[in-house]
Amino acid sequence: MKKVKAVSMISGGLDSALATKILIDLGVNVYGLHFILPWGCGDKPRSVGIAEQLKIPLKIIQLNEDFLEIVKNPRHGYGSAINPCVDCRIYNLKKAKRYMEEIDADFVATGEVLGQRPMSQMRHSLASVEKESGLKGCLLRPLCAKLLDPTDAEKEGKIDREKLHNFSGRSRSNLQQMGRELDIKNYTPTGGGCLLTDRNFARRIKDSFTYGYKNLDEIISLRWGRHVRINKHFKVILGRDEFENDKLVEHAEDDDFILELKDFQGPTAVLKGKSPDDKLLLTAASLVKRYSKFRNIDVVVSFWPIADKNCVRDFCPDAINELFLQKSKI
Repeated sequence: MKKVKAVSMISGGLDSALATKILIDLGVNVYGLHFILPWGCGDKPRSVGIAEQLKIPLKIIQLNEDFLEIVKNPRHGYGSAINPCVDCRIYNLKKAKRYMEEIDADFVATGEVLGQRPMSQMRHSLASVEKESGLKGCLLRPLCAKLLDPTDAEKEGKIDREKLHNFSGRSRSNLQQMGRELDIKNYTPTGGGCLLTDRNFARRIKDSFTYGYKNLDEIISLRWGRHVRINKHFKVILGRDEFENDKLVEHAEDDDFILELKDFQGPTAVLKGKSPDDKLLLTAASLVKRYSKFRNIDVVVSFWPIADKNCVRDFCPDAINELFLQKSKI
């Protein structure tokens, strides 16, 4: 007989690792699948480590600009910030379904627990996700399967339903105990998660959707630095440390301007917007001064377009208007 084969969603967390281990112990040939969101959400190192620990292959899919359409216009709405959890789940599971068909697997498995998350793991949400992803009857949730309708694999005897589980609710003590019993190690600690649930990051995403953005790189750069909206055409992003300074420059566009203190170490700023005049550049230079250690002394700020690093000019900025700054921070 053909061995039962499944695609298991691996997030790097405990729940998906447990669901995968349950299937392996049932003799299922498991193929892992991990998604990375455009701004880096998704614990790839932990997911790779779990796949290695469980001795399964792992396919990694980087979600790109088309995923932003889900964030802009989710059919099922947002959670606490700008997180379209149900639509995101449907989107990812459609990709998992294609992978399932590609490798001729019997079903897709997830680490979802009934009632654990208020938006995406309630009973009606689980049902919507299963139906709209095209996985009706082919979406197995080993950790709470006994509380849900049997899947085709259970009905056909490919999976022993009695060896699945009935976890529910937000408590994690029983799951953590099972993790110790099954010797699951080095998983992502509880409490992390998608940046779309972060209210600060959500404000930046909404600002970009409102005023426009050039491409995916600009959306990726939302995760770093301080963001100040000067007007509807221009904004400034200032790095908070050397790592962020480097990342902001790496993801800058040809028509962006870079600003840095000329004689001292401090924040690197990226001015986004086409053909800024001197007044705008002076405002951006004042922000560099404001967020440096030298805000109370005279400094020189150099700036140049990314497209021409040899075209360097200097400004001696004044102090920034603090009232303007409070209103403009995003």
